[in-house]
Amino acid sequence: MEALLKKVQDYGYDITHLSGQEAIASWETIRQNVAETDVEHALCLLITSEYLINAECYEQSIQYLEDALNLVADDDQNIELQLSIKQSLSECYIATKQYTLALDEYVLMTKLAIKNYDLDTHASAIIGMGRMCEHFGDYNRANRYYKKIDRIDHALSSRSLRLQYKLYKLGSYIRLKRYKAAQVLLSECEELSILVNDKLLNGKVLLYKSRIYRLKGQFNAALKILSSISYTLGVVHDNWFACACRIEQAYCLYYLHKSHLAMYLLDNAQRRATRSYHPKLKIDLYNAYSDIHTQSGEYQHALRYEKLAFECESELIRLMPIAELGPNQLRRLSQLDLQLKLILSEIENRELKETTETQRNAVAQLQQDVFTDPLTQMHNRRWLDGQLKDMLLHDTDFAFLIIDIDHFKSINDEYSHLIGDQAISRVSLEIRHYFNQEGQHWVRFGGEEFLVIIENQNLETVKLLAEELRHIIAQTDWSPILGDRQLTVSIGATLHRSGENTQRTFHRADKALYRAKANGRNQVCHED
Repeated sequence: MEALLKKVQDYGYDITHLSGQEAIASWETIRQNVAETDVEHALCLLITSEYLINAECYEQSIQYLEDALNLVADDDQNIELQLSIKQSLSECYIATKQYTLALDEYVLMTKLAIKNYDLDTHASAIIGMGRMCEHFGDYNRANRYYKKIDRIDHALSSRSLRLQYKLYKLGSYIRLKRYKAAQVLLSECEELSILVNDKLLNGKVLLYKSRIYRLKGQFNAALKILSSISYTLGVVHDNWFACACRIEQAYCLYYLHKSHLAMYLLDNAQRRATRSYHPKLKIDLYNAYSDIHTQSGEYQHALRYEKLAFECESELIRLMPIAELGPNQLRRLSQLDLQLKLILSEIENRELKETTETQRNAVAQLQQDVFTDPLTQMHNRRWLDGQLKDMLLHDTDFAFLIIDIDHFKSINDEYSHLIGDQAISRVSLEIRHYFNQEGQHWVRFGGEEFLVIIENQNLETVKLLAEELRHIIAQTDWSPILGDRQLTVSIGATLHRSGENTQRTFHRADKALYRAKANGRNQVCHED
């Protein structure tokens, strides 16, 4: 992707502020005039399809995605691209109610993801299957799918994905009236949401929290949470979320004897729901209408909405391949458990294997092009694996600093991803310049997150170094990149304990980072 974007820039195309039909037209032109290889053509089709999805042109997007998949279907060197295309394609099939085709893609994704050691995409496909069970109304079966992810939860690299699957699981618990389990899972979601820069996911946490209050009869508490969403998160541009919030508010207002306001909100949600492809949302809306009319003694109106809900449910029963989502599919996923265990075992034990002299020489030769992140010129995670092995092998004392750019998603949203990349590059430059002594190593761990390893220092020294770096970045002149906006970082610090694996060390540093974020960001926190 980065190579294509550089090529596009070299040809003089400005794609930083494109949206809507203008973006679709521009990427069509780029595909015709710039793209040369099958992979480049496929990437252009994939990017164009994303804009088409945003415009809700799902049928056209499906055609683009199918064309893109045909271009790289037999290319074993681009499995990651194939998985990205399949993921978008399955979502479009869901949006157009082609559930059988969506399930076929999810099945292929699980197999291909395991082959590519891609646990995140494997989990995404399982989430997709669970969501189909939810659409059908079988929440017990949906939870059986979500439980398949429990065993690999700790190994997922995307916090957003972890929060996403926990939220789907939470929604199923609430539907099944398992409120005690839902409350425990809600606490996990609230903790994780602090580290996830996604308004929709963070909004869903608040939505489900309010729903639990409402179902417990605490209507004022539920309304207070719902009213705080816009203040806490700002505008969340998602039609499903807007409708779901209005349905929750309507229930609360009705039970607080404000029926006219409740009906006003449901009418507003109905206008929005006509533009939504979420069949379960429409069923929830019609059921809400029916419940409120029934409680008001308006049985004829209630019956009309019950019929509308029944029609939606009947269509889902007709279209959803629920039989294919039954025990056979779950057994097929269970057959992948051995491969998953092997992948997890390799991840957990990779750092404990001895590195031969020949391997170390190979690492040195390949370090520049294989072990370096191209954007920041920092070491990458592949380099990190070898470095940790070496330090464990030689019983080297070390500390971890996890450094995360504050509110980075809003920089991408407001200024573009190209400006976001410039901000990442500048932060990485400050880190590399500051930690330039022997025994100090830096890694771009992923996205806007960096890892610094400091050898043979006590915790007090490590905290002082982290605080000094935080101050340098906060005082940096960011105006050439961000204009009037300032940039800060949050840092979590910890020492490695003798005899433990580095995953546990990283978990403690990540926990410290979480506290730094929760306490207001732009600060250093540590875990002993």
